[in-house]
Amino acid sequence: MVWVPDLSEASMRTIFTAILEGFLGQNESSGLNIVAEPVIKASVDLYQRTREDFLPTPAKCHYTFNLRDLSKVVQGILMISLPNLEDKAGLVYLWIHETYRVFRDRLVDQTDRDRYSELAHAKLEHYLDMEWVLKDYENLLFGDYESADRQYVKLAEATALIPRLDQ
Repeated sequence: MVWVPDLSEASMRTIFTAILEGFLGQNESSGLNIVAEPVIKASVDLYQRTREDFLPTPAKCHYTFNLRDLSKVVQGILMISLPNLEDKAGLVYLWIHETYRVFRDRLVDQTDRDRYSELAHAKLEHYLDMEWVLKDYENLLFGDYESADRQYVKLAEATALIPRLDQ
């Protein structure tokens, strides 16, 4: 048997902050690289809480979250072209989208999804010092299939066209 311990929270923050700061620092005029650390702190904390709060059960055996999931959140953020990322709010929208796609979409009932949304909202307010109404980002989507050149962008009006499965 081989046993490998989990990375410490400090190690996760160091690794992913360096990656995101390097990416956002490519566009020095935007000043977004200073937001990288709070975004990663929120991501790591959200990942840790998701692992603790959403444990696998016989009915929810797929509720297993690992470091690969946190990595997918950061990889999703790196998919956007820097000219399409205008400000801190745009970065936070992208972060919410990625965390919802990686973590929330795997939750099977509305109670778990609502609990996750409240958890993500709390991390958003605590680490990123932003107050938003929870429903403002429930149907937030980013994608690369709306534009001809496959740019990863916020799909502003597409959410109104997509029927909600839980209604």
